[in-house]
Amino acid sequence: MNSEESILTTRARSPLLKWTLSVLAAAVIITAAFAWLQTTEAAPPAVTEHSFEEGSLTWEIGRYPAKVLDLNDFRLSLRNSEGAPLRNAKLSIVLDMIGMNCGNYSFKLTETAPGVYEGEGMPLMAGTWKATLTLDTADGSYLLARRLSAVH
Repeated sequence: MNSEESILTTRARSPLLKWTLSVLAAAVIITAAFAWLQTTEAAPPAVTEHSFEEGSLTWEIGRYPAKVLDLNDFRLSLRNSEGAPLRNAKLSIVLDMIGMNCGNYSFKLTETAPGVYEGEGMPLMAGTWKATLTLDTADGSYLLARRLSAVH
């Protein structure tokens, strides 16, 4: 190959090389941006407060963040609109990982004291989960949701 052929080959490869490097740089920047966005989102708290038509509830997760593939304690305290314990309700929770199709985990809660309901739930993977509560009382049925973090 003479020097003229070498220059032509280098020039022909140069735009392809520049394009490839540009695509790689863009991929690195996009990946870094997604990682930064995920780390800047505040972790959901261990205790949350919720209101519904008949009253309010305090939702606690005992060991927090929740442990993956382990039973975690969920404790909900329900009060009616006058502030008295809301008794004899039926509660169940479905854990569903946000943005994933890894399966749901459902469980029921039992009343352990007046207006206090407890149960155990198990996140299947580390990450952010949505917990959806189905609350049935004598006067109505309600759906309430919160987020929770799960770790290994």
